[in-house]
Amino acid sequence: MMAPSVEELIKRIHSLVPRDRKIRIMNVCGSHEHTIAFSGMRSLMPPNLELIPGPGCPVCVCPESDIINAINLSRQRDVILVTYGDMLRVPSRKGSIRTGGGNYRIITSPFEAVRIARSNPGRKIVFFSIGFETTTAPAAAVLDSGVPGNFFMLCSHRLTPAIMETMVRDAETGIDGFIAPGHVSAITGSNAWDVFPGKYGIPAVVAGFEADNLLLGISEVLSRLEHRDVRAGNVYGRVVRPEGNIRAQELMNKYFKVADVNWRGIGRVARSGLELRDEYAGMDAGKVFGPGEVKEEKIPGCICGDIILGRAYPPACGLFRKACSPQAPAGPCMVSVEGACNIWYRTESV
Repeated sequence: MMAPSVEELIKRIHSLVPRDRKIRIMNVCGSHEHTIAFSGMRSLMPPNLELIPGPGCPVCVCPESDIINAINLSRQRDVILVTYGDMLRVPSRKGSIRTGGGNYRIITSPFEAVRIARSNPGRKIVFFSIGFETTTAPAAAVLDSGVPGNFFMLCSHRLTPAIMETMVRDAETGIDGFIAPGHVSAITGSNAWDVFPGKYGIPAVVAGFEADNLLLGISEVLSRLEHRDVRAGNVYGRVVRPEGNIRAQELMNKYFKVADVNWRGIGRVARSGLELRDEYAGMDAGKVFGPGEVKEEKIPGCICGDIILGRAYPPACGLFRKACSPQAPAGPCMVSVEGACNIWYRTESV
C-alpha cells in the first residue's frame, strides 16, 4: 500500500478535527518543532488545531545551577571543562560559560572528552554532560569503554517521559495528545509512551522528522481521539522498535540512577533525571568537587518557563526579537537551534 501524500494527510487532518472545540497536540522534540515551523505546517492546519512546542530542547531546560557550577569548575586552575557548543552560550546570572568561564573546550562527542583527558594527564577533565535519553546512551557507552582517572562527569541528564507526565498534569497547558520524539524513542522504544493512554487516556504517537511522517503522526493522534482509541502509536517504525535499544538501556541503567532534579523554568520534578550511581561517585564532579546547588533566579522579562510548558508561544515574550535574539540570547530557549524561541525567531512562525 502506498503511503498517503502530503495533500491527502492534510485533508485527513481537517476531516478529523472536531469543529466544536480546540485540540492541542504537543510535540516533545526540538527537531519536530523545527520541521513544523520551517515547513509552514501550522498555516495548513485547521484554526482550532494547535501544535504546541514542548520541553524538547535539552539546552533550554538545563538548570541555571548546573551552568553556574560548570562556570565555577572551569575557573579552577587544574580543571578543563569540556561540553557541547550550545552549552557555552546558555545565560545565567554569572554570565555564560563563554563569557564567565575559564578553561573550557568544545566537543561534539563524549569520546572526545576522554581523548582530552588522556592527552592532559596533569589536568582534571570535567565533562559537562547534558541531554535526554539520546545523549545519555553515548555518555554511558563512554564510561563503559573505560576512562582515565582524571576524567569526571558533571551530569545534567533528563528523562522525557517524566516531564511529559508533568505536562499532562498541568491543567493550564491542557494537552489532548502527544507527538512523541523519534530520536528518544529509538532508545526508549515506543512502549515507553504507553503510560499516557494507559494512565491518562491521552494518545501518544511516535513520529519521525520529515514533514510527511510528522503529518502522519498528527493524523494518527486525531484518529485515536475521534475513535476514543487512545493507544500509543508509532509511525516511525523503520527506526523505532517497541522495545527500543535494549543494549543502550542496559548501559544507562548500569551507570545512572533515577533522581529528582530541577528543570529550568519548571522547577523540581520527581524522578525526572539521571545521576551517576553511588559506585561511580569517584568520577561524579558534583560529589568530588562539591559545587552544590544554586537557587535559580528568574531572568527579568523572560517567559521561557511558560514556553517550555506549552502555556505561551515565543512572540508573547516581551524580550522576543528585542533584547533576545540567537546572536545575543537573554533566555535559554533562544540559544539552541532546537529551542522554540530560536526556531520561531528564524522562521517567524505563527
